[in-house]
Amino acid sequence: MSPPLPSDAQLDALREVANIGCGHGANALARMMGGRVDLSIPEVRLTSTQEGPALLGDDGPAIAVRLGMTGELRGALVLLLPPRDGEALESVLVRGQPASPEERASALAEAANIIASACLSAIGRLTGWRLLPTVPRLERGPVRPVLADVLGEVDSGPGPVVVLAAHFTATAPTELGGRMLLVLERGSTQALLARLGL
Repeated sequence: MSPPLPSDAQLDALREVANIGCGHGANALARMMGGRVDLSIPEVRLTSTQEGPALLGDDGPAIAVRLGMTGELRGALVLLLPPRDGEALESVLVRGQPASPEERASALAEAANIIASACLSAIGRLTGWRLLPTVPRLERGPVRPVLADVLGEVDSGPGPVVVLAAHFTATAPTELGGRMLLVLERGSTQALLARLGL
């Protein structure tokens, strides 16, 4: 039997968790960039492994950095950027200095690690859990295969996969934007809601 869908109160709580976590991640990015990063109101998406890639991503290419989660919360964090925005962020991170493709990729992966750590630390303070990201994996190419792979790894048991998503936009020192996704294992979603008293 599939677990019940989250109630309105539970969806609001998940949205607030995303707002807190992604907000701290955006602040970490702003500090690294030395500028300002604005965050959209997070969305809670309920989807399946089959439908999720089309729902969450278009057909275009992207630079994606994915990290798993360790601790009481299981799932994945994904930083998604259009290629031009990802390259602009890489340039900011290497301070505009000449750098090899490997060095630029390493800088972006480390930035994603810092963003994910800030996000999970904030959620950890909210829940009292110790949450850490795994080693980041950077991929370049079409969005949907990356999302299909992430959803496939996280997917476990019946019912929808919960994805917390937020758009971020940096206005200085250069303009760029992207998305942060938190993909939660079904058991972790239930554990998180229980931890929040819901």
